[in-house]
Amino acid sequence: MHHFPAGLLKHHRPWPFPTGKGMSYSAPLELLTDVAGSVTFGWADDGVYYARFTRCLSARLGEAFATHLRSSLPATGSIKYFADGRALESYDLLARSAFVRVVTEHRKKFEQINLLAWIGGEMSPAFLNALGEPVMVLRDDIDFESRLLAVAPRARSKLGGKSEPGPRSRWLHRR
Repeated sequence: MHHFPAGLLKHHRPWPFPTGKGMSYSAPLELLTDVAGSVTFGWADDGVYYARFTRCLSARLGEAFATHLRSSLPATGSIKYFADGRALESYDLLARSAFVRVVTEHRKKFEQINLLAWIGGEMSPAFLNALGEPVMVLRDDIDFESRLLAVAPRARSKLGGKSEPGPRSRWLHRR
């Protein structure tokens, strides 16, 4: 179990607190932050887990997120995972390793892994090989959002979508 100093990592849990494991679409997204960046995460729809990373993903933030992801995995069945990294600027290798450990330990529970890379961000072949198949790496935010909405129609309202898409993205993202 990892312990994170309260001053370095903040967990903004929605109210009311979700109870137990499970794929509760009705629970609001959660937010983990530290001085370097943030992760917003949770169920975008039934069986569809979404995470959005902003600025820098520190080792502590990445490990905390991996702990939450692991505890969210269902006892039976699988999930479709969508990671939105368009607002990510950098990450600590320990943060990436924490995510890889969760996926490799529970690979059968990940029916899909969809990763939206940030502009100029390259994903190493070693990282992708460690995740196993199938992994979809996307560079276009509209393509990513279309794939997400195809399996999670309620994600639009949950993620703050507009009724009509803008020229580059359907969702507001603050940097």
